[in-house]
Amino acid sequence: MRILLIRSEGNQTHINDFMSDLLLHGLRQLYGSDVIDYPGCWYMYSSEITNRKYDINKIWGKGFTINNTLNNYNSIDRSDIKKKIQEKYFDLVIYSSIRRSDQFLDDVIKYNNKVIFIDGEDDNIIDERYTKSGLYFKRELLEKKNNVIPISFAVPKEKILKTINENPANLLAPLVPGRLDTYIYDNEKTYYDMYSNSIFAITNKKLGWDCLRHYEILMNGCIPLFFNINDCPKLILKTLPKERLSEIYSSYHSVLRLYSPLKIYKKKFLSVKKIFSCIPDIFKNKSASSFLKKNSNILEIKNELLNFTQQNLTTEILAKYVLSKQKL
Repeated sequence: MRILLIRSEGNQTHINDFMSDLLLHGLRQLYGSDVIDYPGCWYMYSSEITNRKYDINKIWGKGFTINNTLNNYNSIDRSDIKKKIQEKYFDLVIYSSIRRSDQFLDDVIKYNNKVIFIDGEDDNIIDERYTKSGLYFKRELLEKKNNVIPISFAVPKEKILKTINENPANLLAPLVPGRLDTYIYDNEKTYYDMYSNSIFAITNKKLGWDCLRHYEILMNGCIPLFFNINDCPKLILKTLPKERLSEIYSSYHSVLRLYSPLKIYKKKFLSVKKIFSCIPDIFKNKSASSFLKKNSNILEIKNELLNFTQQNLTTEILAKYVLSKQKL
């Protein structure tokens, strides 16, 4: 199948869009070089990352999880895109970041190309200019709408841990969302090792509920302690095992009382009651090995979640999901 994926060239702060990048990876897994990324997502190709000079801080999350996932940048034929659209060369055109770029859309519609729109923004806005022309996938979808379908992040299969670390050193992962002084990881390996070497990791809603961090925790065999997951709307984070994560949080959130609440909670999650409730416990044993001895089922939970990730949260499954909604 020949697919044209049109991406945004970014904004003033970042040059990429995770939803777009992850979908491209999944499509490429299915159809190889028949999937044309335009303009080219050079920051995902190992050779281009090496050859180009760029500011790593202009790629979301320093490129962790999406970098070095594609090869042979110059083997992709990105020539004569407008002409190919007019000649209906592509079986499908995907606007992978529609609210940032609708390049060639007049021709796509004029020449009756099959088209899909992806909206991976953190807000709940739906741009209804596009919903009448093709399927519209919305990441932070609050309610059902005609022609609008929920979509969630995923991770490259090759970056998912094969087996869990059965002897993690940390009870709680050192990276704490929102605490910038804990964002100390300069390369993907040390970032992943931090999670794989931990039993639990904190995660929570950012601007939107869907966040690549949730998946990175899971893909490294770590157990998320997901704040307020019960408040997540039904149509958001549909691929995550939300009920199971809620059960896990209810069973094990007491672990958080072993740590100073001022160091592990954002202000919006803090309260006077929470601060004082932790005082009796913050000097107790935080040893991961000791915790594992008392909670023998923890390794089973880690295995359960890693297996779920391997089976349900890959970019290839994401791509199949999107294509399954479009009659081709």
